[in-house]
Amino acid sequence: MSGNSGADAEVIAQEVVQMGNLRGFELVLGLLCCVLMLLIVGLTFIEVFMRYLLAKPIRGAEEIIQYAMGTMIFAALPLITARRGHVTVSLIEDAVKGGLKRVIDVFVDLCSLAAVSIIAWRLFIDAGGRLDSADATVVLNWPRAPLVYVMAALAAITAVVQVGMLWRRLRGRK
Repeated sequence: MSGNSGADAEVIAQEVVQMGNLRGFELVLGLLCCVLMLLIVGLTFIEVFMRYLLAKPIRGAEEIIQYAMGTMIFAALPLITARRGHVTVSLIEDAVKGGLKRVIDVFVDLCSLAAVSIIAWRLFIDAGGRLDSADATVVLNWPRAPLVYVMAALAAITAVVQVGMLWRRLRGRK
């Protein structure tokens, strides 16, 4: 490590958090989420139509939707985190001001970081187990490990974004 690691960390945190530096990353994840949502809605509509009007359900539609849903949720997580778009409950927000509010905000960011880091860690462990056991879907026989690895990687990316958000908060910026 260089002797200027604090400055290096600040530059990295700024790159992770600043919207201008995330444009390409946001665009890719945002488009992925849009395509997956379109797939989920379109396939669900067509599947219901085929199943109930023509009595010919689409083979494996439920598994395709499950894969798309899992990927979409975890692809949206870094985007929501970078924008501080998570659902919040502000029971005491109006009553708390100044330094105490900052302490509470840092605590919440630390809890969020811990939660998403644990999720990423456990997903990586789960993916390894699924890979070893050759776990696959019932109808399409798709291996589940790649999906869980993707979800774990996206959770890990979210943790990195959360570190940037925490660093920014500690530096006195929202």
